[in-house]
Amino acid sequence: MRQKQYAVTSVCNALVDILIEIEETDVEKYDLTKGIMHLVDSEKQKNLLRNLRENKKTTELGGSSMNAIRALAMLRKKTVFAGMVGDDEYGDLISRRLSELGIVSKLKLGSDSTGTCLVLVTPDGERTMNTCLGASCLYGTEIVPHDEIAASEVFHFCGYQWSSEDQREGIKSAIETAKKQSTKISFDIADPFVVEMHKEDFIRTIENDADIVFANEKEAQMLYGLNPQETALQISKLGKLAVIKLGADGALIANQGKLISIPAVETKVVDTTAAGDMFAAGFLHGLTSSLSLTECGHIAASLASDVISRYGANLSQQVINRFRL
Repeated sequence: MRQKQYAVTSVCNALVDILIEIEETDVEKYDLTKGIMHLVDSEKQKNLLRNLRENKKTTELGGSSMNAIRALAMLRKKTVFAGMVGDDEYGDLISRRLSELGIVSKLKLGSDSTGTCLVLVTPDGERTMNTCLGASCLYGTEIVPHDEIAASEVFHFCGYQWSSEDQREGIKSAIETAKKQSTKISFDIADPFVVEMHKEDFIRTIENDADIVFANEKEAQMLYGLNPQETALQISKLGKLAVIKLGADGALIANQGKLISIPAVETKVVDTTAAGDMFAAGFLHGLTSSLSLTECGHIAASLASDVISRYGANLSQQVINRFRL
């Protein structure tokens, strides 16, 4: 991969994750669909926070691509993040954490409060998300860091950016810059919820724009109506690098019509929050270090295993030290 000033630049929803432990009975009690992301307004978010005020909580930077960028920065990759926050406590938290991690910040202030994501974790480790986007979805083309994208090896974004027309235009603008400057384009589908809403647009993005595509088994099936192997090969025949995550069954990488199987790392699951984001980070870490696809897959599986073995979307110092290059 061509060496540039930055490894990865991303434009994404800038969110604060508030992780809360709940019981199985709470899923039905609060009218949630387990295992997916729900978009909610600020009033519903506040009500749920009030109802769960006695539950155990953890706070950290959130947002799919920001999780990946955060992990890459911990692995000493030079990264850039662009997003929009509110002029409030959570906005200050995001700005401060980006600085602490050495991430080049391209944050802008929006007219709403900083977005939050309640990550509700049941005893089986499954996470159900209630996301109030707030200021995070108010950006458009004006937020795109064109110079930094041009100076990056990879531009990474996710399917959550399709929540508004302005956001979609911003991503399209970023993609055009990436194409012109030979920056690889990495697309993480992110969630079955967004595939259901934007399937045709996602397929066009895969076929016309992306160089690297991340999806889990369910998202892959929803996109093409095929099993994971067939989906991976379908994408790779378009000249793309396909990475299909299979949970406990590992992952598949397809390149130029050939499949590589990546075994899962045996793990006692505590909390699945950010598993896919850390997988993408591990894969891009290997790719921007000129490692083989098999090595990229093993790093990705190791980071995903590490993050789901504990509560919260954080990597252990042990795994960070192991994979820093």
